[in-house]
Amino acid sequence: MTRPGSTPSTTLAAALALVLGACCSSPAQADAITPSTATAYYKLTTDSSLAAPASNIDGPQVVAAVTPAGAVVPPTNADGSQGSPLTVLSSSHGFDPSQLVVALKDATASDGSPEQLLGLVFFGQGLQAGGELDFALSIDSALASNPPQLVSSTPGITISAIPDPTSTPTDTGGGSTDGETNVPEPVAFLFWAGAAGVIGLRARNRAGRRRAAPQPTT
Repeated sequence: MTRPGSTPSTTLAAALALVLGACCSSPAQADAITPSTATAYYKLTTDSSLAAPASNIDGPQVVAAVTPAGAVVPPTNADGSQGSPLTVLSSSHGFDPSQLVVALKDATASDGSPEQLLGLVFFGQGLQAGGELDFALSIDSALASNPPQLVSSTPGITISAIPDPTSTPTDTGGGSTDGETNVPEPVAFLFWAGAAGVIGLRARNRAGRRRAAPQPTT
């Protein structure tokens, strides 16, 4: 059964398969060039609400530059495909984690230097004012001791590095820290080259269901 307000996973999976087939290397190629990974932790906060995207959205709602470029490395799944580099931590609030879409872009800036952008879309209820996305990010293991910076270009959005919340603190008699996490659904990760099409598809499907819903009688 499909949850109200969500896009059927089969529809997104089919669209995503076309995206990944068009823009990504084969599993063998990916294994050859993917560096080993480590995990860094971040906190995204907002000082104003971010509404659920409109049906004509054509890209991520939140965009952050990754410094140094290429530092974010999607993990390789058992079947050779690439998984989401972002894992939502249980301390997050103010949005629906199952409706989060993650996009990653590796490109060349206008000056010829490499750049990497991380994009996010908050479907469902959007991101509420005062909401917080605490997340783990898969990064190049060479940067484990000096995690990359995520510089938001979206007004009102701030992203900062935080200590590992899953590490066991020194015992002070107060109990242990709950390190439970929530991994976004597999189709929630997109490569930027096809993100606009799939994001737009998801938004249009949501708008179509709202129009088709029975209206109350007066």
